[in-house]
Amino acid sequence: MGVVIGVIIGLIICIVILGFLYGLLGEILRIFPKLVWILGIGGGLLVGCSSHWIAGIIVGFVLIGFLANAQQSDGNRCAHCGSYDTKVTEGYGHFKTWICNKCRNITYIK
Repeated sequence: MGVVIGVIIGLIICIVILGFLYGLLGEILRIFPKLVWILGIGGGLLVGCSSHWIAGIIVGFVLIGFLANAQQSDGNRCAHCGSYDTKVTEGYGHFKTWICNKCRNITYIK
């Protein structure tokens, strides 16, 4: 039972981190790429020490995956589906365009 509770708490922490700080986290992780591993292993150890080692391993892998995805994303929100999984394609003067990796639609801002 402790393993399940530990995994649920760890996943909630991952969702909160990504929900509120996704764009900022992506920029920080692009500057310091080793931070993905430090936060992933640290989060896994924290959950593993507080509940069960299996929960720590699961949460550590999930956290590393979430952080690596945030590092690859440009942090721009798609206007069509709301996903942050986007890639900037081009920018001309005041215009910036990006393509969504989820729905493949193009969004631009002035």
